[in-house]
Amino acid sequence: MNKMKLEIFFMLLLMMNCFFMFVLFMYMILNNCCYIISWEIFNVMSLFVELDILLDWVSCSFSGLVCLISSSICIFSVSYMKGDMHVNRFMMVLMLFVLSMNFLIFIPSFVSLILGWDGLGLVSFCLVIYYQNNKSLSAGMLTVLMNRVGDCFILAGISIMSLMGHWNYLCIWYFIFFEICMFFVVIAGMTKSAQIPFSSWLPAAMAAPTPVSALVHSSTLVTAGVFLLIRFYNYLVEVSFFCNFLLFISILTTFMSGICAVYEYDMKKIIALSTLSQLGVMMMSLGLKMPMLSLFHLYTHAMFKALLFLCGGNIIHSFFGMQDIRDMKGVSYMLPFTSIIFNVSNMALCGFPFLAGFYSKDLIIEMVLNSNMNMLVAVFAMFGVCLTMLYSMRMSMYMVWGDVKSAVYENMMDDDKYVIISMLILCMGALFGGFFLQTMVFCFNEVIILPMLYKLMVLFLLMFSLLFSFSLWMFSMNKMDYNLIYWCNSKMWFMSSLSGYPFMMLIKNVSNLNLKLVDMGWLEMLGGQGILMMIKKLMYIMEWWMIILFNFNLMIVMFIIFMF
Repeated sequence: MNKMKLEIFFMLLLMMNCFFMFVLFMYMILNNCCYIISWEIFNVMSLFVELDILLDWVSCSFSGLVCLISSSICIFSVSYMKGDMHVNRFMMVLMLFVLSMNFLIFIPSFVSLILGWDGLGLVSFCLVIYYQNNKSLSAGMLTVLMNRVGDCFILAGISIMSLMGHWNYLCIWYFIFFEICMFFVVIAGMTKSAQIPFSSWLPAAMAAPTPVSALVHSSTLVTAGVFLLIRFYNYLVEVSFFCNFLLFISILTTFMSGICAVYEYDMKKIIALSTLSQLGVMMMSLGLKMPMLSLFHLYTHAMFKALLFLCGGNIIHSFFGMQDIRDMKGVSYMLPFTSIIFNVSNMALCGFPFLAGFYSKDLIIEMVLNSNMNMLVAVFAMFGVCLTMLYSMRMSMYMVWGDVKSAVYENMMDDDKYVIISMLILCMGALFGGFFLQTMVFCFNEVIILPMLYKLMVLFLLMFSLLFSFSLWMFSMNKMDYNLIYWCNSKMWFMSSLSGYPFMMLIKNVSNLNLKLVDMGWLEMLGGQGILMMIKKLMYIMEWWMIILFNFNLMIVMFIIFMF
């Protein structure tokens, strides 16, 4: 009972904060204003170290969304983590994550931002290794080391920005290392948002409990990099290579994650790869100079993707931890409510008309058609949209509409009130969140004029992908060839192998060889130890000659004395 009290208390606290942030968001957006609270901690010479808090409609809305999703996950955890010995510790670490995320959202000072940025990486590591086994440890190490790359670039950016005398990213001007500093910010955002070549940690982090996956690795942590780039967008767009570089990386990430999700059988990894695909869409909109549409898609994606993870978590919990979609059949018969919500979130992910994902994805795709980008790049972007429908329909066909397996499961929980409440809260966001945001926020209400053929192309691609997925998997559900293409795509183009144990062993062997040959070899002989040994030998030689000369002189003195 005490464990439940803590979770309900945190849920109420987060709900109150969500309501407060929603009121602040409405006030900020209607009055078109923002507030900055600044506290100067100390200054050295002309360098000011300040703790700033930025209250504008972007930070208030994002914080409210994080608190809404976190409160739903707290309710879900009452049922999912029932019987866990360390559920109080789990909830405390989860709240630390929410606190770190709010630090990242509200602090505009680059040097104070490291509180939230490093806090996210550390708390994410603690949550991934929660089950304390070898798989969780390896996944946690991959997660934290990959994110440390971004942390190092953030620290390098902080050191470069000290040339300006402050670290407030609201008022940056051009200085001598401006491009290098912005490049470091882009790389840091790419690592946290798992863009190529830093994509391997996101599917590996699925070793965490499902509530963690719903909060950390679908809706908030992975979007922290996108949020950072949105904050720095006005300065990043001044850098010549930014748009083309980010557009290329994001489309490659979307294409790779979509292809790999089609060849994946682990349900949580399929959802993680769909998250990676949508992160590529957000980065693509940033590369197309549409930061507000990227933020719009970030908000809508957070609601339906967290809902998708909760549905997946309930299905996994009901099937006693099974995650292979080939063994999870007939979910619509055993868990009817969960399967309905699962299909709603899948449809929102695919951009089904008038659901949350449709309002943001439709605008982004229309802007792709309206831009002057390369035709091949536009084709790859459209193909990414088709792949979303392919792997979503494949997952539904295997799990929801597949034949009932012979095994009988007695753990089916489709009437748990905590699960139902948490899903219904997020389902309202997945159904009406896109319409609400586009209606209320003027920055999201874009008017794009295109020919009728281009306007209908999005719906045509949606229907074509739907029909193609039906024809592809209706007759070949279990007939996928295990060839080189399957092997390459199931390994995420070998990025997971390159980031994992074999590559680390290669680096370790090269490092040990370097240690023996250079650090403990030539550098020792030519450095301090070599000089010390040389001085010792010189001292021994000098001591030997001094003894010989002393004895020789003594003999001469004795000879002279005896002679006279």
